[in-house]
Amino acid sequence: MRGGWRLGLASLCAGTLAAVTAVAGTGTLDDLDLRIGKALFQRAWVPAPSSTHGDDGLGPLFDARSCAACHPGGQRARAVIESNGHIEGRGMVLVLGRPDGSGDPVYGRRLQIDAVPGLRPEGILAVRQVAQPGGRLARVPTPEDLGYGPLDAATGMSLRVSPDLRGRGLLEQVPESALVDLEAVQSRGPDAVHGRVRRVSLPDGSTVAGRFGWKAAQPSLSAQSSEAFFLDMGLSTPLHPEPWGDCTESQTTCRAALHGRENEDGFEIPNSLLTRVVAFVASLPAPQSPTSARGALLFASTGCAACHQPVLPLAKGGEARMFTDLLLHDLGPGLADTLPEPGAAASEWRTAPLAGLSDALSRRTGLLHDGRASSVEEAVLWHGGQAERAVRRFQALPRREKDALLAYVGRL
Repeated sequence: MRGGWRLGLASLCAGTLAAVTAVAGTGTLDDLDLRIGKALFQRAWVPAPSSTHGDDGLGPLFDARSCAACHPGGQRARAVIESNGHIEGRGMVLVLGRPDGSGDPVYGRRLQIDAVPGLRPEGILAVRQVAQPGGRLARVPTPEDLGYGPLDAATGMSLRVSPDLRGRGLLEQVPESALVDLEAVQSRGPDAVHGRVRRVSLPDGSTVAGRFGWKAAQPSLSAQSSEAFFLDMGLSTPLHPEPWGDCTESQTTCRAALHGRENEDGFEIPNSLLTRVVAFVASLPAPQSPTSARGALLFASTGCAACHQPVLPLAKGGEARMFTDLLLHDLGPGLADTLPEPGAAASEWRTAPLAGLSDALSRRTGLLHDGRASSVEEAVLWHGGQAERAVRRFQALPRREKDALLAYVGRL
């Protein structure tokens, strides 16, 4: 096995280990596997060749050297906008794509801001903040110092903040039938909150419900983690076997750079490592949510709970208290980006889990998909489309009740 890991399987721990074993899709996992998964999550990868083959394979183009760089402690990293518009920190990426689902013909599906020695990064991640009615600021991506020429005219862009990973193992255990039931209920609801399950195609031609990512593009933690290794760090996995990561055919020097493909099974991140990273992520406990009868009542009566469902059932009993329905909703032109993709319109977003929102507020990582909102109230007021009626109810609340609702959500 890559890096010389010796995995001696011991007796299973109760509870969390049983759950993450099911999520990771492995026969047995033990506490040692979780510790290895945590070490891999925190590992700073390096370019090949390295004196320690277990650490190499990074890039050639990349956004971060480790999972923890974007998800410290499994939470969200900060991304600070400097006075010149440049983004400092690893808490945000720029997604690129065209309407047919392909990436930019030169830059691929990400704007990678780092590169191994001898290669030029693709550019500098920067934004322009545009004033909107009411004093709110929209964020428009304006990448600078593009290293390989201009973006294709048909390429759309979308800024995405790194999500909180805590409790995501629970979301994988929500049965698809529960999401289909919610879709049916919402289609008949009075508020026109017509959420829908995003159907994601698998290699065998079948489809399953997407549930991870800002657009619900990934059906599992394994698929989401594989994409992150591939796009953000340039590390190949069984789902993304290309050893050069997101380097396109136009980037010939990038594709010719050294990589770590000589490792186990020909992948830089073989299944033996990927399953343990996934198991560690699945083991991250869900953030604790407050109990407030008054706050919960206001949350429901305004219509917030229609999409941000406080709880979802788990397949084997219990519940995920994450405040999401995992469905796509049209939130109107105010939150639309310029990146429509097959299966999700530019203004459609999967309902973001609110569990852990208090941490995002305390560490000022920003709310919404691009971090543009600095407060709960600002985030609410950005909602449009299917959320318009809920926003109007919120605005009509007496100040005292509005403050109580905001305090409740702010403690999630």
